[in-house]
Amino acid sequence: MPHRDGIDHSLGQTTLISAIYPVGPAAIILMPLIVGGLVDSYGFSEQQAGAVATAEGIGLVLGLLTAALWVRNVSWRSALLAGLAIYAGLNFSSPMVEGHTGILILRFLSGFVGGGVFAIVVAALGDNREPDRAFGIAQAVQGLVMGALFAWAPSLMSNTGINSLFYLMALLALTTLIFLPRFPRYGVVGASPESTDIAGDSSASVPPALYFGLFGGFAYYLAVFGFWGFIERMGTQAGLEETTIGYALGISQLAAIFGALLAAAAAQRFGRFVPILIALVGQLWVLWVLVGQFSAWSFYAGACAYQGLYVMATSYQLGVIAHLDSKGKFIVVMTALQGLGAALGPSIAAGLINEGDYSGINTAAAATLIISLGLFLYLAHSADGRRAK
Repeated sequence: MPHRDGIDHSLGQTTLISAIYPVGPAAIILMPLIVGGLVDSYGFSEQQAGAVATAEGIGLVLGLLTAALWVRNVSWRSALLAGLAIYAGLNFSSPMVEGHTGILILRFLSGFVGGGVFAIVVAALGDNREPDRAFGIAQAVQGLVMGALFAWAPSLMSNTGINSLFYLMALLALTTLIFLPRFPRYGVVGASPESTDIAGDSSASVPPALYFGLFGGFAYYLAVFGFWGFIERMGTQAGLEETTIGYALGISQLAAIFGALLAAAAAQRFGRFVPILIALVGQLWVLWVLVGQFSAWSFYAGACAYQGLYVMATSYQLGVIAHLDSKGKFIVVMTALQGLGAALGPSIAAGLINEGDYSGINTAAAATLIISLGLFLYLAHSADGRRAK
């Protein structure tokens, strides 16, 4: 039965909400194809294409941070209807724009609107009674959708260039409109007649642990994407063939789906401490193995383990924040900080490369993982202890 606050905690509605989850970050995930397409189709330099990628990423982060101010004060269905329609319009318009400045501005706006859409879906998932499971399902759906787009887009782009990718993202947004009639209008703290406007609600204090969790999420994404941004280069340095590297990275996306489903299935069975500890130990093992010279099998195992554990850990991190977030808006801030960490990670990691030696990245990523997941282990242990009482 639907809860009086508008959230139906059933598997059916959780899956329905998750179906819209891939829209917001779609362009960020597909950015390697977009960057290549801008170079091949529009004749942009790599630096110009990279600037467009950065603009879209900044737009997404700003959209999420802005949405944290209004996401609990509007009708989610109405906001999603407007957001998805505008997002589709911006993507349909992208092929009509000429010049680097024009496409850069349009992709920034697309990222900003996508951030607003993403914020609503994240807030709805965070309101679920089992947020770890909800985010696990959402990331599994995202893995399936993005995997299909990665498989389909290159063949389309070979004929029509990058325009086909913009059209695909627009169609993805329009397709998800069919889920709006069953999307909740509001959440646990929202614009329902019974709710209080959060802007004027000072009764719910923010626990200090929440700020540690937000920092931990930002640091975790710095570490994960700092290493992941150069894993292909590490494989090349180890003497692996390009096809081997490509296959390993492709299969790692299947491991990411498995990690998401594992998080969803085990969310209420093992608590949060054990899965987060497994993620920490497993990713540290990958950072230890993929240094210097290593075999193709080590690369396959490392890439798959890193992706699967990253997605699983993310689900539990968001679950911890949702548990601490009495105001219902910091889960959106957490997502924005994760996006910022993902954007900054590769740039920081690049400064740690020493004449073709990537081991500095592994060392820095390991130290940051210990700090970030160490914080979540403490928070998860505290939460699990209170739950057991």
